[in-house]
Amino acid sequence: MRRAIAFLLLWLCAPLARPQEPGVKSYDERHQDFAFLTFDELVALSSTAKPEERLPERLNSVLTTPIVHNDASAAAAHPHRPTVHGVGPVVRVGLWNIERGLNFEVIKSALTDTNEFEKFENESKPLTGFQKETIQSQLNTLQNADVLVLNEVDLGMKRTDYRDVAHDLAEALHMNYAYGVEFVEVDPVFALGTEQVHLPDAQQDQRLRQDLQVDRVRYRGLHGTAILSRYPIRNARIVRLPVCYDWFSQEWREVAHIEKGKRWAAHRLFNERISREIRQGGRMALIVDLAIPESPTGEATIVATHLENRCAPACRRSQMEAVLAAVEQIANPVVLAGDMNTTGKKNTPTSVRNEIMSRVRDYQFWIGQAVSYFHPLGIYQHALFPVHYLHGYNDPTAFHMPILWNNRERALFKGVEKFRFSDNRAFDFRGEPERTLKGRSRTLADSNERSVKGFVPTYSFARDYGGLVGRFKLDWIFVKPFVQDPRLTEQSGLFAPHFPNTMRALNESVNDRICDHAPITVDLPLREPTQPVKP
Repeated sequence: MRRAIAFLLLWLCAPLARPQEPGVKSYDERHQDFAFLTFDELVALSSTAKPEERLPERLNSVLTTPIVHNDASAAAAHPHRPTVHGVGPVVRVGLWNIERGLNFEVIKSALTDTNEFEKFENESKPLTGFQKETIQSQLNTLQNADVLVLNEVDLGMKRTDYRDVAHDLAEALHMNYAYGVEFVEVDPVFALGTEQVHLPDAQQDQRLRQDLQVDRVRYRGLHGTAILSRYPIRNARIVRLPVCYDWFSQEWREVAHIEKGKRWAAHRLFNERISREIRQGGRMALIVDLAIPESPTGEATIVATHLENRCAPACRRSQMEAVLAAVEQIANPVVLAGDMNTTGKKNTPTSVRNEIMSRVRDYQFWIGQAVSYFHPLGIYQHALFPVHYLHGYNDPTAFHMPILWNNRERALFKGVEKFRFSDNRAFDFRGEPERTLKGRSRTLADSNERSVKGFVPTYSFARDYGGLVGRFKLDWIFVKPFVQDPRLTEQSGLFAPHFPNTMRALNESVNDRICDHAPITVDLPLREPTQPVKP
């Protein structure tokens, strides 16, 4: 049994990010105006939900102050402004949950260098000509995005080689960027390495101590959301959202307490590590105003958010309502994008592979451990779903009828559709087929790619049994153009969503995928379209 489980884990795991290049600037040199927490302060935050003296103020500053750099504009970088036949020049907006930046080099090559990316393509599964053509097209589309919203972005975490992921990607892409902190990671054992645990086997114990050892100088423990842009950033702010899950207090209560110096069985320690995330902070929205001359207001506003996964859909809806309240007075075109975790459940569907990749640095060591149970991971999601769940499986916008046709996420989408800005404009829900890649219509079809049934999923398990289970549409783009009715077709197409693209072929073209989420894009015309033609 143990060998079988170890083999399964080895099969599911992917390589970690490569080491950071020497000679890069420190965080303090890059971000002189941002007050990073010291390691001693992080240790203090790991032991209490109510820190004393000036520490609450220092923590609040980290959680409410965005890091903003306009280095690309200062260096005279210009937007790509790709041209789409029949539409003209567009602002292409991309959204990608990059899974902390674990596969950093692959992500960077997908965004910057097609030839470099080809080196990572899965040689064990030769690609057909059609697959190569699709991947090439998606690479070209993604690399021409002038705005990127990135969820799950690390800064100073051991699991991503202490990289400043947003900065490093922005530098490689010659883009400006804003970064907002969602969580400060303060687990005393598995993040900070300040609380020691031991294994009875001396060799295993040595490997464990090496895995848990942290560089206290480089550790910053930040995890958040970034917006990268080739347009200048004029303003950036962070809005903290209602708390739907307390990632500090509830995590301490729901996981076993590891006593200092205690010897643990390997399987118990493994389960503990992959089931707990002790953090300070919570969900937020990063709001950025970009200088876009073609906009009638001279600007466009990008709103990047990441809604809670460990809560019922009703609380996610309250978080979305808070985001909408924060942008109500904005007269610019607005793009609201992010991982909305629209599963209809209290937990994001997950897999052993995702949890290992999210927590473990020395994964080969952990693979060798015996694992007896994984109940904290939601593995029950692998089971077959009842018919009423399949109703909204890939379409959380579908109608809701309790018991018979259950879809608890529908209220979130109805709330977005009914919302009106102070200028009486609305988000675009038209779904006109001529503004989609495959001519599919219905709700949100021109801002989020639809499939034959529902939407093309953006998240999936490494093994999804042909799509029967383990595929979900979690990542969404909502666009406010110059329309007053979310459904009426005869309205302006300026800054309206066109040709959404979900890049599953690109994401799955490398061994074990680039990330657990696929990137998506949408095009916003910079002038009134004449006659949209599918690219």
